[in-house]
Amino acid sequence: MKFFHASDIHLDSLLRNLALDEPEQIGRIRHATRDAFGTLVDRCIEEKVSLLLLVGDLFDRDNPNMQIVRFLRHELGRLDREGIRVVIVKGNHDADNRIGRFLDLPSNAVVLDDARPQQLAFPDLGVAVTGQSFSPGPVTENLALAYPPPLPGFFNIALLHTSLSGYTEHEPYAPCSLNDLQARKYDYWALGHIHKREILSRDPAIIYPGNLQGRNAKETGPKGAMCVEVEGNRIISLDFVPLDVVRWHSLQIDSTGIRETAILAKTVRQKLEEVLQLSDGRPAAVRVTFSSRSSLTGSVLDRPESLRSWVLEVASELSLDDLWIEKVRVERPQERDRPVSRLDSDFAAVLAEVLQNPDALKASLDVELASLRRNLPEELRDEVDSGTASDPSSLLPSLLERLYGQEGLS
Repeated sequence: MKFFHASDIHLDSLLRNLALDEPEQIGRIRHATRDAFGTLVDRCIEEKVSLLLLVGDLFDRDNPNMQIVRFLRHELGRLDREGIRVVIVKGNHDADNRIGRFLDLPSNAVVLDDARPQQLAFPDLGVAVTGQSFSPGPVTENLALAYPPPLPGFFNIALLHTSLSGYTEHEPYAPCSLNDLQARKYDYWALGHIHKREILSRDPAIIYPGNLQGRNAKETGPKGAMCVEVEGNRIISLDFVPLDVVRWHSLQIDSTGIRETAILAKTVRQKLEEVLQLSDGRPAAVRVTFSSRSSLTGSVLDRPESLRSWVLEVASELSLDDLWIEKVRVERPQERDRPVSRLDSDFAAVLAEVLQNPDALKASLDVELASLRRNLPEELRDEVDSGTASDPSSLLPSLLERLYGQEGLS
């Protein structure tokens, strides 16, 4: 017996923040979550699975439009014609969704109850499935504690949309601990809600498959579902299957020490080529972040309004149809955070103290500059007055650049 475990489909959720330039790109991105779900159905049929488990947030909101409802009915109908059962629990995004109550589903699909855990037995498969949907409103209680004992003689699967202890980036819905799950003695815990794939335990199997399709620059890398094969109430294979149709990447480029724009362009091009390879034939949505300890004065990195266009120009030799630049950013560490290990240790200590107290630095420099001004030719005094004398601490960036021996790009 083989089954697929997927969660957090978020049908018709838009991929965020993409600045797309072509109508074809806009169309592909708009339907990315649908296309990923269609790919999941394709693989279920190809792999001849017996069961598909959808563990929460099938929809991105409570009231999807009828177009997406018709799409879902069609895809579930494809599975029905192949004799593939579908078990669904609702999550925090679609708890108040009408699916299963007012919207008819094919006979192969069931949405589990939200009032209490519901247990289904499939004797022909030797499988029992237990789970509970979210009810409308925040679910703050530990649902796992109410799950009944596993059915004897079956391979027991539990479905739970939950924020397991230790996951702080997501809302703490249906919180529980790993010990809570292990104590229930199920053979496989099919989890949802956390968008990052993670195998928390193998005996028993406790798994987050992650979401099916990355939707922003925080959801990078391959996305998909788990394909599990069971024989004699024992897992014999456990495989992650990538199903995303657009893959997100966060590309970090350190420009420290690069002094020519041509060299930076070559570096960018090489990194983007690597991204396309990692996307394995899918379009790549990329956030590019340049970082440097240099202020890079006068370089292309000093022109944020045209930086994305420059990156696209650099990438023009690559397949632009499959390369989508979401955003281009430049990060420069604050001068006070810069490492000074290359400097003499005594001077480094003094400099670190000065950087922590710029007001004291200004007062000290005011005194020194006043003395310097008195000894300057008259024609140079106005230049000092209009420059660093008004803000002597502005000398720091230049000082640090000289100490590090770094120059901007040309």
